[in-house]
Amino acid sequence: MPRTRECDYCGTDIEPGTGTMFVHKDGATTHFCSSKCENNADLGREARNLEWTASGRGTEGAVEEADAETDADAEADADADDSAAPDLEEAEDEGDADADEADETEDEEEAEEAEA
Repeated sequence: MPRTRECDYCGTDIEPGTGTMFVHKDGATTHFCSSKCENNADLGREARNLEWTASGRGTEGAVEEADAETDADAEADADADDSAAPDLEEAEDEGDADADEADETEDEEEAEEAEA
């Protein structure tokens, strides 16, 4: 029964009856889906350095994990911003109250000087 193999270079499935099987001198076999993969391997190019190969793109799980980490970091930053905002508002309100008290004190001093 023929079976589907995976290209040893780019990682795509090879349909039965297609592709090339290269047998090394030591008996190891390498399966290629196309001449493009075979020629790149002959030239000594690493599949991990080419974006069109599965190893060059990385695994889907790693991409999803990175997205999840990014989302978690963004949520943590948003929570930190939300918790910092009320403190700033309270500090501004206190600053305004201090400024109002200072204005009242100055007004009282001016009034006393005017009476004297």
